Amino acid sequence: ELSGFTLDPVAFEDGKGKCPYDPTKGHTGLIVDGELYSATFNNFLGTEPVILRNLGPHYSVKTEYLTSWLNEPHFVASAFVPESAGSSGDDDKVYFFFSERAVEYDCYAEQVVARVARVCKGDVGGARTLQKKWTSFLKARLVCSAPEQQLHFNRLQAVFTLPGARWQDTAFFGVFQARW
Repeated sequence: ELSGFTLDPVAFEDGKGKCPYDPTKGHTGLIVDGELYSATFNNFLGTEPVILRNLGPHYSVKTEYLTSWLNEPHFVASAFVPESAGSSGDDDKVYFFFSERAVEYDCYAEQVVARVARVCKGDVGGARTLQKKWTSFLKARLVCSAPEQQLHFNRLQAVFTLPGARWQDTAFFGVFQARW
């Protein structure tokens, strides 16, 4: 039972899209207004990363299975940031924090970078293209470094969200690790 977080002892719940099959894979999730937003792996092999919304009144919406969207991510945390105290919810945001293999670098060594992705809570997917896929999905790199020592902390380990009175005052604190 989603509203009261109770377990029905005689019912089965499919875990696909809610948690990974492999417990060593990073995953995160949160419930916002009765809907589950999760970042996990959608198949048994753990090769299909997905950020999706399910378990609620709307039909599920998920990321496209493309390496430009998610490329071998290790999901760390998620956070809900409302637009305002009395917002209708359409412009509220859900953030996902993770590290992934970068596709934008052309080098011999694999480069892992920290990222944040954002989706709008009111996103219902596209009408013709991107049906049942996020149309508000945005992704950015998180940079933490000590440039004077030429030291870069590319792996994200944990994130804490400090809510503010307004969405602009919300602060995110991350724990980063060097590549080695």
